[in-house]
Amino acid sequence: MNQVYEVLKTKFDDGYVDSPLDFMYVVRLQFLMNTVGSWPYKQFGRNRVAAILSTYNAFLILVGTTVCGLGLIYMRVNIVKLSFFDLGHNILCWLLEILYLQRLITARTNKYQETIKGYLLDFNLFFFKGRSPYAAKVHAQIHIISGMFTIYAMWQMVIGVSLFMFMPWFNNYSRGMFGENRPQNSTFEHSVYYYLSPGIYTTEEEYWLLFIFNFSLSYVTTIGMCVFDLLLILIVFQIWGHLRILKHNLENIPLPENSIMYSVEENNNIRMLLKENILHHNLIVKFVDRCSDAFSEYLFAFYMFMQLITCILLLEVTSFTADSLAKYGPLTVVMHQQLIQVSIMFEMLNTKSEQLIDAAYAIPWEHMDTKNRRTVLFFLHRIQTPVSLKAAKVVPVGVNTMFAVLKTTFSYYMMLKTLAGER
Repeated sequence: MNQVYEVLKTKFDDGYVDSPLDFMYVVRLQFLMNTVGSWPYKQFGRNRVAAILSTYNAFLILVGTTVCGLGLIYMRVNIVKLSFFDLGHNILCWLLEILYLQRLITARTNKYQETIKGYLLDFNLFFFKGRSPYAAKVHAQIHIISGMFTIYAMWQMVIGVSLFMFMPWFNNYSRGMFGENRPQNSTFEHSVYYYLSPGIYTTEEEYWLLFIFNFSLSYVTTIGMCVFDLLLILIVFQIWGHLRILKHNLENIPLPENSIMYSVEENNNIRMLLKENILHHNLIVKFVDRCSDAFSEYLFAFYMFMQLITCILLLEVTSFTADSLAKYGPLTVVMHQQLIQVSIMFEMLNTKSEQLIDAAYAIPWEHMDTKNRRTVLFFLHRIQTPVSLKAAKVVPVGVNTMFAVLKTTFSYYMMLKTLAGER
């Protein structure tokens, strides 16, 4: 394992950098977020670029709102003609677009932009690695994990867009839709459908126009769906690293050298250590509260829409045709994986927060003077509140939330499967 770690450390080592903004995984994150106009350039002093990106973000919201409306009208007009599974496909695309729009709107809020600035310029472990060898070790580990996870998420996006777009194209090709002897009264299959001119679905020239539009839309929607989860997970990695460092510091408060009680000088040193740990804990709590405030509606929408999206995906993929497995199989895996991995990341925070409470109780307070004991008592009172992100500022998220979503998903799936059989 040590050899693997050293290889990865070399692979993802950025060398000497002046700021977390220069990390390669942050550069990749910035590139992806630029694609959906969601990188907060204003907070980093680049006002002109911020104005351009804000306009682009507003344009994407306008386009997304328009296609949502056209998609809804298409379903309403063709609801009698559409099969149960085709209707499910259209509802799925509509839900994904709504969730994508919610994230674009979140990116326009000042609290979101300030949180990203705080994550990179104040809270990042880069600024804490010099405090101790252990802090440097944790920073290096989190840096490697963040780099690996960013590349992994980028590959997810590429594969997702490719399969979602090119399976309909392949179906059209295999049916001979691009040849001279096209089947009579046939229509082209698309990845996303809208209420448009009938020629879009019957002529090859207009097919390619919609194909290019759908490819662009699917590209930005996929990035919008994945990159915000990636951002949130990268932030969680940093919080988790801070909790690890704080736990280590609490567990390694030195005992008195020569007697049962600390000497006057030792009590002064312990007082400074306690102050540093309390300030560090306050920093973590304040940043987590900022994240909860910035991503509150985001997390609520994430878990609410995941119930519907995963349910429809299960319904589509369990038709077990080659087309459905190729088209929806990877998407089903990715969406369930996003739900699971985001929930597990949050659960890691909850678990580490509980371990922090145990570490605080293990502080050798019995060797301290009265003033330090009062400080420890104050710290124990403050640390009782778990460090966790909350959806809608109310519900702590973690594996329990995930299990509730999956349970509801399977209940809806069984009900819809029954309805599909009757229809």
